[in-house]
Parts: sequence; structure tokens; C-alpha cells
Amino acid sequence: MIKNFKTWLINNGYALFTKNNQPSTVYDYLLGVQYVCKWENETMDELAESISEIYPKYCDMGEHSIRGRMKSRAVRCGLKQFNKFIH
Repeated sequence: MIKNFKTWLINNGYALFTKNNQPSTVYDYLLGVQYVCKWENETMDELAESISEIYPKYCDMGEHSIRGRMKSRAVRCGLKQFNKFIH
């Protein structure tokens, strides 16, 4: 599933690398989603099934909002795009 999500991000205009050939938005969003999988003790497939319940936890008023702001909000933004990818 992670490869499909990566492809989806690229096809939706997110950059894989910066102009300096450093990992960019795609990498940050993938890493953010993987962090959430670890914190929630879920696989990507399980996260896909529960994304509607988990995503709000990492938003501004959610119980894990501080974690959602990690890496310049890449965790929250990655979850948001993962939610769009799933639905």
C-alpha cells in the first residue's frame, strides 16, 4: 500500500526531491503516516480502515495534536492526504 500511496502523491503534484536532490514532501508525508502506524500500533492496511477515526486525533483539537504538528505538520498533512488517497 505504501508504494501506491507514494505513486498517488507524486501523481497529485507532490515532490519526491527538492532542487538540491534532498527528500521532499512525498518522503515527509510517507514518514508521517509511518509514525502514526507505529504510535497507533497498526499496519498501513489497518490504518486505511481506521483513518476516519484516527485522522481527527492528530488535528488541532485532537488528543494527539502535538504529534500532528511534528516535522512542520508533515504528520498531520500526511494523514490528510492518506485519507484522501483511501477515500
